[in-house]
Amino acid sequence: MAIGFYFPTFAAPTTQWVPARQPGFDSREIVDYAGQQIAGAAGGALYVQDKGTRERRFELAFARLATTDRDAALIFYDAVKKALNVFEYQDPNGVLHSVRWVNEFDFNCGPGERFAASVVLRKE
Repeated sequence: MAIGFYFPTFAAPTTQWVPARQPGFDSREIVDYAGQQIAGAAGGALYVQDKGTRERRFELAFARLATTDRDAALIFYDAVKKALNVFEYQDPNGVLHSVRWVNEFDFNCGPGERFAASVVLRKE
């Protein structure tokens, strides 16, 4: 099944991006407690202060995207305004997730006008 990005929702999108090429196998799903402050003492003791909640992220690695796909991604990025607006991401299994796009738009041009990019989504 193909992945897709739908704003504001899959059921009623005003804008969407369904990449022609799917992300590569180096895409990841990460769970973290990003707000923890961790420090070690001289005696070897570890001190941890929990200042956050559990965070789940999707890191999608795209390669060899055509210019039309890069342009469609930029239109979508401008619509959601990076992390300002929540949208729905459909994963390869067809499951919908409410997410925010949390990294910068950085599509690198390679040989033959093909683009590579990493898209990081934070689950709400």
